[in-house]
Amino acid sequence: MSTDQNLILKAPTPSGEQADKPHANPDTVKSAGQPTSYRADIDGLRGVAVLLVLIYHGGLSLFPSGFIGVDIFFVISGYLTTTIILNAASRGEFSLKQFYVRRLWRLQPAILTLLIVTLGVASLLYLPKDFVDFLKSEKYTSLLLSNQFFSKATDGYATPEAATLPLLHTWSLAVEWQWYIVLPLGLTALTRYLAPHRLKIAVVILTISSIAMALLIAKATPDKSYYAFLARIFELLIGSCAAVFANDRQRLSRFSASALGLLALGVVIYAATRYIPTTAYPGIYAIVICVATALLVCAQVGQSGISSQLLSWPALVFVGTISYSLYLWHWPVIAIITYLGLEKTPAVLAGYFSASLALGIASYYLIEKPLRRVRLGFGKTLILLLVIPAIAFSALHSAGDRADGWIKRFGSAATDILPRLKASEIPQREPCLGGATDGSDSRCVLGLPGAGKRALLMGDSYSNHFWGLVDTLSKDAGISVTAQGYPGCLALPDVYLYDWWKYKHALYKKCHAAATAYHQQIAQNHYDYVIIGLTWDTYADSSAVVWSIDDPRSEALSRERMKAALLKSLEIIAQSGATPVLLKSNIVMPEGANDCLYRTIKLRSTIQEQHCATSVAQPEENPWLAQLFMDAKQAHPNLLVIDPKDVQCTDGQCKLLIDGLPIYRDIGHITDFASKAMGRLYLQAKGNPFKSASISD
Repeated sequence: MSTDQNLILKAPTPSGEQADKPHANPDTVKSAGQPTSYRADIDGLRGVAVLLVLIYHGGLSLFPSGFIGVDIFFVISGYLTTTIILNAASRGEFSLKQFYVRRLWRLQPAILTLLIVTLGVASLLYLPKDFVDFLKSEKYTSLLLSNQFFSKATDGYATPEAATLPLLHTWSLAVEWQWYIVLPLGLTALTRYLAPHRLKIAVVILTISSIAMALLIAKATPDKSYYAFLARIFELLIGSCAAVFANDRQRLSRFSASALGLLALGVVIYAATRYIPTTAYPGIYAIVICVATALLVCAQVGQSGISSQLLSWPALVFVGTISYSLYLWHWPVIAIITYLGLEKTPAVLAGYFSASLALGIASYYLIEKPLRRVRLGFGKTLILLLVIPAIAFSALHSAGDRADGWIKRFGSAATDILPRLKASEIPQREPCLGGATDGSDSRCVLGLPGAGKRALLMGDSYSNHFWGLVDTLSKDAGISVTAQGYPGCLALPDVYLYDWWKYKHALYKKCHAAATAYHQQIAQNHYDYVIIGLTWDTYADSSAVVWSIDDPRSEALSRERMKAALLKSLEIIAQSGATPVLLKSNIVMPEGANDCLYRTIKLRSTIQEQHCATSVAQPEENPWLAQLFMDAKQAHPNLLVIDPKDVQCTDGQCKLLIDGLPIYRDIGHITDFASKAMGRLYLQAKGNPFKSASISD
């Protein structure tokens, strides 16, 4: 987000009155090379941007794409920082060291305060693994690289796991800092060697090139582009274009300026009310939003149009004045509410908005505003605000990682539950979730390695989370199992998934390739058993299963293709001489179940005090899937079907706990502890299906 608070290097004014005015933070200019004048409309535009972000993160439907407020901030930042440098350079006063000293004292005190306060809150509430992840995010935030960290740590911006990360929003501040490193060097070189009119051409060419690069990045890595500096730099450069063209001789009439300003403001508000996906973003929508923002900040529109009067509303200007602090503090508030699993009732949301505003005001008046005036030397500033914090937070993360997040912070309840869950984790499971191999990786072998009987476990992440169950059954039956899986993939031959997961309006080709490799292994290796584990309901209730990209799509057609693909897979398995095994899904975690159970640890309370449910009514089985399994059994009488619900659910109730520990690690997947426990319970209740198959053979 933009973090300039109308602080640009300006030409001296004879009376000094401008600098003394209450809101005269010299942030914007009349034109490059001219003395600066405060523009309330830019602060008002900041107010619009931060309010869009706050409302969006509050989960209100009013602005489902309120995240575009960050795009607005980037354009404002590009405009202001470019103007700062051009103005100073035109007077022969630009100093790279002083530029960074001002930026550091402008930004870092509030960020460091945020890191310290959130560290205190996270140390009280965040579970060990989550706390270590938080410490890692603090380290990368202090290194000005949090956008790169969150790109790797999350599956995307608007994802459930991202919603509980207190420092997620600092990705935009990292992008800003990367801009501050590139811009002064680039502008200094351009202004030195290019005449003013050539400078404009160069900036336009750079902007168009960066737009093309952003579109390519968004297409190539749709889940990562949101955080990428190279995908965002065009937004800042569009602001630079508004700055370098600020002194054009051609002037707009008041009518034209008003019409353009109202149109641009309308585009921004309208875009915020539409649903814009955060995958493959920024894209065309972002380009339009940024151009509209550039029109609003350019002097010819912003200083003479009606939009300037609207954006100069005092209340909006005040919000814009504190927007940096407000942006910094609002996200940790909502992230912690989400982490605690609190329902976002009107009262909770009112608390979110109130707390965000109070913290933002306090941060602005107690930290941001006073400390921006500090002017130590470049070396001392760098050491105090960057080097020391980076070393401290890096050391803290290392210590926390070695100590497994200091589990004893939570007392006896946590020291009973959390170590038991951790002790049951299967460390080698994750490396085997990502595609087919030839089976030579020993980490992907479970059951009884080297046994005479061999099996292949294939499927999506549900096959992977049932490692413990399959391991228990196969050890008991003396079977060596090679386990492979690919997340979100229907591991059946010939079919593709269209518009699936992160692959919007495209085929998920990696799934098809993985399924092809699995069935080649089956034909070549002649296993004794082939086990297919899938989240069956997810695929059955979709219209995504196709043979090719041009196929018509509907749920009925998708089910027909899924059935045909399953029967073909079973035929390939049977022809290889193996016994086919279908591993059904567990029930999906009821909404909020884990939130409540883990909240008892976070708040040092009990399940009874939090009124947490320990079981839920068993959902009805999907009738189409029930028929599918019957048809498969009829086609292949030796087919084995293993249903984990047989041990999770009894008498119409399904457990949420086993031996006092939560079954689920997220909304769909179970813990390794639960998976192993289900294997033991299955042996006790149903016997070993592999042994039964051997007897019948």
